Amino acid sequence: MNDILCFKQRQLCLMRLWHSSSYIFIVAVSIMYFGVGSVASRAEELGVLPSFWRQSPVSGQFLAPNPQPTLRIGAYVGALSEQSLIGVTVLRPWQPKIQSDSLVDVHAIYTAYRFESIPIDLEIEGGIAKHFGWSHQTEFNLEPMVRWKYFPWNDYVYTNFRLGLFGVSYDTSIPEWEKRQVGQNGRTSRFLSFLVPEFTFSPSKDSPFEVFIRVHHRSGIYGVIIKDQSSNYISGGIRFSVF
Repeated sequence: MNDILCFKQRQLCLMRLWHSSSYIFIVAVSIMYFGVGSVASRAEELGVLPSFWRQSPVSGQFLAPNPQPTLRIGAYVGALSEQSLIGVTVLRPWQPKIQSDSLVDVHAIYTAYRFESIPIDLEIEGGIAKHFGWSHQTEFNLEPMVRWKYFPWNDYVYTNFRLGLFGVSYDTSIPEWEKRQVGQNGRTSRFLSFLVPEFTFSPSKDSPFEVFIRVHHRSGIYGVIIKDQSSNYISGGIRFSVF
């Protein structure tokens, strides 16, 4: 009985911690999105940025307008959802059913090819994620992605849709949630398929940064790799253009 109470108390604390972290993250991203970008752009127009800031290669890359970046770096946080991929993205996205597990991911995106006649970029993304809560493993992922760059409202909020279908994910240990799905006698794998649908938002086409929401999805592809093992993390983050 005491073990059950301790588990429930720990689960409640983790949920409160996640909710608090989410609010802080949303506020921070909002400040950066509506504050830093506009203030920096305006300061650049007026010529009032300090000389050391304008001459710094790091700050210069992060603040300089860049409509066609080749390399981006970013980070995001995610919370584990009980729902399936189709449930959390299409059927019931308003009912995420968050569980006591989360992740923090850092990644880089390389633009491999940019089409001239259609609004599509081909990209390669590689990332490292650290999990917290039920599991504490480290995850490595690599994925080719397609970026669609045209939406009718892009003059107001520049929006892109990114999709990766054929990625790979490797965990240093089997996540607790995925173990529960296959049961005690079920087969598990550290190596799974990695799939990501993502929307990005930025003030303009040449903005040096973008905020985004995505689903971080690992699965065995209905038995192609392994049966019944999958996880979905509802995530949000920010990334910057490097060059």
